[in-house]
Amino acid sequence: MSSIALRSPQIAFISGSIRSGSFNTQLVVSAERIASALGAKTDIIDLSSFELPLYNQDLEAEKGLPPAAVDLKARLGKQDAWVVASPEYNGFPTPLLVNTFTWLSRGDPDGQMYATFAGKSAIVLSSSPGAMGGMRSLNPARTLLTNLGVNVLAPSVAVGGAFKAFDASGDLVDERQQKMLHGAMESLVHTARDVANREATCELVKQHLTAGEYGSVSVAGSDV
Repeated sequence: MSSIALRSPQIAFISGSIRSGSFNTQLVVSAERIASALGAKTDIIDLSSFELPLYNQDLEAEKGLPPAAVDLKARLGKQDAWVVASPEYNGFPTPLLVNTFTWLSRGDPDGQMYATFAGKSAIVLSSSPGAMGGMRSLNPARTLLTNLGVNVLAPSVAVGGAFKAFDASGDLVDERQQKMLHGAMESLVHTARDVANREATCELVKQHLTAGEYGSVSVAGSDV
């Protein structure tokens, strides 16, 4: 019987705010710690490191994708899932986030529209000093990602009163909110792990089941 390798899921964390002391950046850092503890390999994306001009089709036609867009597409494309957090700007995610995803949706080979987003799962988060925690941005963010082909999971978290929402270690002070964030990250890690190991899982099943046989099988334990 051949050896089958299973791997940890890879998850990127994106904040739609790049201001100093951003509450949404604090939220993705808190979510990243949970995902890491659950066994995921994580990558926090700092959008301030990717200088992208305001999207303009004439600019793209003249110069192609900016180098920063090419780099970000490559970095995000190899992840299994994303966590996207954004404050609310007039009921929508930030212009920074929308512009970033617009550039990421461009420059794919013919017949591979939205290649960067293909097969990705995600959850959306928000945080704000207001009582609603930026909640109005969640559905537009969910719609945007879904339109780009991302499987956006149902769990989401909106953290209000952000000035006092985080303790000294960066965890959420409110126990209920912390549990909600943990539950959302569990859902994403489990989904991403299943997707990451889909081919290996299918091969494992083939090795333990002959055609038409179902029921209990014995599988030796392994470290994933």
